[in-house]
Amino acid sequence: MQNKLIRIDPSRSIGRIKPMHGVGGGPVSGHFTHDATEEFRAAGIPFGRTHDIEYPFGSGEFVDIHCIFPFFDADENDPASYNFTLTDEYLRLMRAAGTEPFYRLGSSIEHQPIKRHIYPPKDFGKFARICSHIIAHYNEGWANGYEWNIRYWEIWNEPDIPQCWAGTQEEIFELYRVTASLIKREHPAVKVGGLALTSPHSSLFEPFLAFAREKGAPLDFVSWHGYCHKPDEAVAMARLARGLMDKYGFAQAESIYDEWNYVVRWDDLPSSVSLHRTAFGAAFMASLISSMQAESVDKLMFYDAQIFFQNWNNLFKPREAKVHAAMCGVETLKGYWTLYAWNELYKAGEAVACDAPEDMYCTAAKTQESDTLVYIAYYNDDACLNACPPPEAAVRFEIGGKPVSGMTLRRVDDGHDFEEEAVSGDGFTMQGNSFALVRIKK
Repeated sequence: MQNKLIRIDPSRSIGRIKPMHGVGGGPVSGHFTHDATEEFRAAGIPFGRTHDIEYPFGSGEFVDIHCIFPFFDADENDPASYNFTLTDEYLRLMRAAGTEPFYRLGSSIEHQPIKRHIYPPKDFGKFARICSHIIAHYNEGWANGYEWNIRYWEIWNEPDIPQCWAGTQEEIFELYRVTASLIKREHPAVKVGGLALTSPHSSLFEPFLAFAREKGAPLDFVSWHGYCHKPDEAVAMARLARGLMDKYGFAQAESIYDEWNYVVRWDDLPSSVSLHRTAFGAAFMASLISSMQAESVDKLMFYDAQIFFQNWNNLFKPREAKVHAAMCGVETLKGYWTLYAWNELYKAGEAVACDAPEDMYCTAAKTQESDTLVYIAYYNDDACLNACPPPEAAVRFEIGGKPVSGMTLRRVDDGHDFEEEAVSGDGFTMQGNSFALVRIKK
C-alpha cells in the first residue's frame, strides 16, 4: 500500500470552480420515454449540448436545421415554414431540470453510407437567416416562441471528418462567417462560436482561427473535442487550443471542450466502451474533470447523457419501458457521481490551493460553512489499462500543515457507489482507479 498525502491551503483562493459537469443531451430522451430530470437537477447539470439529439437525423423532429426547417426552398421569413414543436418540448424539459441549452446549429453526425444532411447549404445567406429565426423563436418570442435567453449558439459539429461535413474547408469557413456575422448583428447579446472540431490538433483548427481573424468573423467561443484515455492528453489539447486562440487574437474567447469520453483506440472501440461504466471509467472521468479545472478551459461537456447512447452514456441506464404510460426513470451508474460530486464544489464557488501526489488528481473548495471539500481521482491506466490497477493508497490530509480529523467520505470504487461514510482518523484507504468526495469539517 502506498502513502498519499494531500496538502490543502484554504486561505489561498485560486479562482472560481468552473462548470465542468455539462453533458451532451437533456434529461428526457428516447422520444420522451425515459426521464432523468431528478438526476440532472440533483447533479446541477449546468449545460446540455444539443448535438446528436434523438439520433439519427434528429429523428426528423429534433434540433437539427433540417428538422426545424424541413423544406429548404420554403420561405424562411414565414413562421409556417418551421417545425419547432418537439424541439420546444425537449428544450422546455431541459430548462425545467435547471440545465441551460447549449444549442448546436447544423446537423447530427451521419455514419450511414448515404449522407443526407451534411452537405453545404445551397444558400449560405438563407441558412444564416434560418438560424437567426431559430434564435428569435427561443429568445425573442418569434413564431409563438419564448424568451429563454439561450446564450450559446454553436455553428456546426466536426466538419473535419466526412461523417459530419461533405463540403470543403473553404465552404465551412465561409458558412461560419456568414452565419456568425448575421447572428451577432441581429442578436448581439448571444454568444456565437464553433466549429466543434475533433481536436485542437485538427488540420482545420489553426486555419479556422486565421480565417476568423482575417475576415473579422465573430468568435465568442471556440469549441473543440477530445476523446482520450489519459488526463495528460486532455491537458495538452487544452493548452494547444488556448495557445492558438491567443496567437490569433482571440484571448477573450472562451475555450469550450464540449465532447469527451474514454477512448484508447478508435479501431478497437469495444475495448474502451467495456470500461466506461466501471469504477475505472468513473476515475477517468473525475481525473479529467479535475485536470481541466486547472487549465484554461471554460466549460466541459461530457458525451453523452442520452439514455439510448449506451456505448457513450456512463451516467444512466434505462429502467424498463412502459408502453402507453408515463415516462420511465433511470438508474444511476458510477460515472454519474463524478458530476454530482463536482456540483458540490461548484456550489461552494471558490477553488483553494491543493497539492496532490502522483496519480492523484485533486480539486479543493471551501464551503460557506468553512468546511473543505476535496474531489479526488486516483487514476492510472498505464499498467495494462484496468487489468493491473495502481495499488491501494493510504490517503491522508493536511490543512495549513496540520493533520485533520473529522471528515465524511463518499467514494466510488468496485465496492462503493457514493454512499456517505464517517472517517474517524486523518484519512482513509483508496482503491486504485477510483474517486472520492471528502468533506473536512472546520
